[in-house]
This record gives sequence, structure tokens and C-alpha cells, in this order.
Amino acid sequence: MRPLKLAAMAAALAALTAGAWATLSLAPPRVATETAPAVSLPLDRFGGIPVRVAEPNGYFQVRKIGNRWVFVTPEGNAFWMLGVFNVSVTGSIDDLKDSQLNRVRRKYGDLTVWGMHTARRLGTWGFNTAAEYSAHYVWPVVSPYGGRWENPEKLAFNGLIRVSYYGLRNRGNLAPGPFKDLIVGTDPAVYRNWRGNTTPDVFDPNFDAYVDGVLRNDRELRAALASPWLIGITIDDSDNIVGFGPGPDIAAPRLHPHIGWIVLVTNFQQTSNPQVGVAAYSDPKVYSKYALRDFLKSKYGSIATLNKAWSSTYTTFDSDGGWPSGRGLLDESGRNRWVGNDDGKLSTTAPAAAADLDAFLYEYAKQYFSVTAVRVRQHAPGRLVIGPATLNAWGGLTRKEILRAAGESLDILQATTRRQDVLDLTAKYAGDIPLIGWTGIVANADSALWRYRYEISPEVTPLAHTQNERARLYRGVVLGDFNATTSAGVKPVVGIKFWSYTDSWGERGNWGLVTFLDNAYDGKEAVRRPGSDAWGYTTGGEERDYGDFISAVRETNQSVLHRLRDEIEPGHDSRKTGR
Repeated sequence: MRPLKLAAMAAALAALTAGAWATLSLAPPRVATETAPAVSLPLDRFGGIPVRVAEPNGYFQVRKIGNRWVFVTPEGNAFWMLGVFNVSVTGSIDDLKDSQLNRVRRKYGDLTVWGMHTARRLGTWGFNTAAEYSAHYVWPVVSPYGGRWENPEKLAFNGLIRVSYYGLRNRGNLAPGPFKDLIVGTDPAVYRNWRGNTTPDVFDPNFDAYVDGVLRNDRELRAALASPWLIGITIDDSDNIVGFGPGPDIAAPRLHPHIGWIVLVTNFQQTSNPQVGVAAYSDPKVYSKYALRDFLKSKYGSIATLNKAWSSTYTTFDSDGGWPSGRGLLDESGRNRWVGNDDGKLSTTAPAAAADLDAFLYEYAKQYFSVTAVRVRQHAPGRLVIGPATLNAWGGLTRKEILRAAGESLDILQATTRRQDVLDLTAKYAGDIPLIGWTGIVANADSALWRYRYEISPEVTPLAHTQNERARLYRGVVLGDFNATTSAGVKPVVGIKFWSYTDSWGERGNWGLVTFLDNAYDGKEAVRRPGSDAWGYTTGGEERDYGDFISAVRETNQSVLHRLRDEIEPGHDSRKTGR
């Protein structure tokens, strides 16, 4: 997800609040050609198939059954996540001079009714999870904003804490102060990569304090924790952590900077950050840079020993003259020859310095993942800790040091692994841990965004010409993920999340299951002629007749559940029984 997508999500959530409350990678999909019966399986009340794989404990779990990882519902049954991101509505004014939010309010009268109908719709389309960025109206929880309404349509869901985005501003005053951004402290003449997003100072005490504050005080999250339909807590969005994206090991359209290098060259003090609205910090210390200093001091003992290894000329581990031109380690700004100017590959960095920055990157990532995971387990005992959505962006591979640290702390890693080498390396570095994939497919020409050519990330986003073609691509991706097997014979993928419920006006992209008029892309609702759906709600009114994406998506989703049952229940074969 990129800034336009984040802006669109922020607008949608802000619009919902007023009412009462990047692209990530997608490499070419694996092709799956087998067919399976489309008849619906009987499911438990949480969406699990009727195959007991663990003792019920009241929460969602993950278990390895044979060589396959699966979710386990609170009733002990197998569950493969078929999720949808951003089950919400947008307040953006579109080509028809109105917003989806206004239309939804007119159509349903109340957003609680929209939430009930939307959860019902998702279930009939074969989805079983409202993923991150979904409105609380869709959740099966008592309203966190007063009243006793609770969505009667029960759909499993994920919680989300966006620490690395909101903590930079100390939104809600949940910590003593905001923590700092490492990128804004770099010299633009030295760090010339993209500066439009951030990398948090995870060693700042306010980082831990903000995680703690969110988990203690966020009203929606506290309401979610009371529900057995809560699958787990996602600890962040990797879009807000520049450096958690693709490294140099696998070629990708974009290369994220090495966070160790960013720490080395950033200023060791920040007094303000207008970019995130911080006029003044009461504590200007950039703790990650001091953590790097302490790491190197512990390894080398003396500055002379460090200088010999790095071919450097520092006079002290501390400051000698001030950043950016001083002679101490803390004064390093990236102007010295041993640092190099390749922030992604470190190809021009002195070999010993590059090795040390790799080692420190692991320490940085360990701090990030351990702080967030420990706090989630403290405040949400029994709940799954899910990694940021989503690592391995842009069809690449997140650096091994980050994957290693993630695997040590998380219950589930969110990482796209649609190439065999990416899957195998992810498993090698992160360990034997369940994975959730991300998918999104665009067919602008056969959608409400027919006026626009989608151009933001065509190199990693499958582009279809029709909704039917889009559905075929969805099937290939989803069944490819379901069948994905590491070279060690493990099937680690426990689900997918589809971006997103609604088209994106900010990106002018047909990402959605529904149009801005709240019509499903099923070949019946998203048409010009007025009509009504199975529940009597009005449909139609589009500028054109759009094709059918939903029918084949429903069949694919059902096919996954049949395949899972056939695989883990000995002797069962859906192709013979039809059930």
C-alpha cells in the first residue's frame, strides 16, 4: 500500500467516525487448474470446516496438521482464512458527484444496517474474515461508542494497532510523548531515496509506551477483545516502516533502504518534526542511533579497533563537533567514504561496516517485534499476534534479519510468497511459521473506474480486462497460495486477504468487490438497470453494465474449503461426495 491508498483508507475511516465511528506485492500467480464442487460446506459458527483438529479453548489458534499449518476456531475446527481488507466505505466524491458514504446512508438508513448486510454479503460470497481496516460496524461486537447494538451477522475479524503511524504523532496522548522518525533526521543531500514515509525509532521509550497505551485504551480494540470472533491482533502496517519492504536478495521494482544504514546516518538528535506535526520534542535523543553506538562499543571496545575494522577515522563513539560534520560516530551523516552512498545494497559500504549494519538490523527488528508482541500478549492473552501487513512487498523479499526477528516473536507472519524462491527463503529465515498472503487484482476497463487506466503498480499487480478474467486470476492466486509448499514439504499459508471491499477512488483502481454505488461486481447488481438484491435492497444505477467477478470468487472460496477438508480428514473426497 502506498500513500494514496493510505489516504483513501484514512478518508474512509474518518467518514465513518463522523457517522458514529501500497501497493503491497503481488508477483505472477501460480496457476491452479483443478476443479472442485461449488456446493457449500457446513461450517461451525466461526466459519471453520467440521473437522476437529484441536481442543476448543475459546480463542482462535494455529496448529500444524501433518505438513499443513491451519487456523483453529474456538470450537477446535480447521479454518483457512478468506479475508477482505478495508470492509468500509469511502467518503470521497467520485465521478457521479457523490460519495459511497452518502449513498450507503440513503440505502440502508443507518451504518449499523450497512454493517449487518455487508457481513451477510461477505459470508454468501465465501469470505470468512473482515481483515484490517474494516469498520467496527461489521464486527460482531457491542458498539464501542455507546448503545447495546451488536452485529447479529457473525464474521471473524482482525484487530489492528497502527503504532508506527499514530505513535509518531502520539495520537490520543497514549504515551508521554511521540517517538521519532529516523528518515526525517537524515540529510536529503545524502539519503536521496523516497522520503514520503517513515521509519520509527523503536528504541525510544515512547515506542513501547505507545504500544502499551493503545492496547490499554483504544475503545474499538477493547471492544474487539471481548469477542470470540477476534482472530488476533495485527501489530502494524509495514507501509509505515520503510525498510521492512524488499531487500536486494530478490529483484523487485522497488528496493527499500537498509534500516541499519539509516540509523548510522541519521541525526542523533531531533528537536521537531513538522512532517508529522510535532513542533518540539521534550526529549530530542534519537535512541536508535545510541543503540547502534552501544552495539558497536560493546563489540569493538575501543574506537581505534572500530576504525581498523571499518577503515574509518572517528575520534570517539560519541559526538565530536556535532552532526552532520563532526568527527565522532554519533556525528556520522553519510558523508564519509566508508559509509558509502548505496542505502539499499550497501555495495559501497566498507565490508566490515556493512556486516555490522546487518547485525544491528536484526537488533532493531528484534526490538520492534519483541516490544509489540510482548505488549499484545500482556493485554490480549490467548490472542494470536500477527505481523505487519505485509512483508515481502513488491514481489521481493524482506531482508533476512527482519524475517528472523519476526519469526522469533510472532504467531503468524504476513508475507507474500508467490515465487518458490521467495517462499523457500522466507521459510529459511523466519522459520516454520504460518503465513498469510495478500492479493489484489484490477480490471478498470470493466468497472466503475472505466475512465481511468490503472498505472500505479502494474509491474506487480495483475491487470485484467474484464471481471471474468479478474476472477480467473483470483482463482489462480488463491489456489496457488493454498497449494504452496516449501522445499522442505511444509504448506505454511493459512489464508489470504483480498484488497479490498470497495474500489479505490484515491488510486482510481478497481480493487473492490463492490462499486461506489454499493453494487456487487456479480453481473447483476453493477448494471445500469435498477433492481434489487436477494434482501430487497436497491441495486443498479451504474453508468455501464459491469461483468461478474463474485460468482467465480464464491466458487474459488468454496473450493479451498473442500480441498482443506479432503486433505486433513482421512478418507474424505469432496469430488465423490459433493459435500
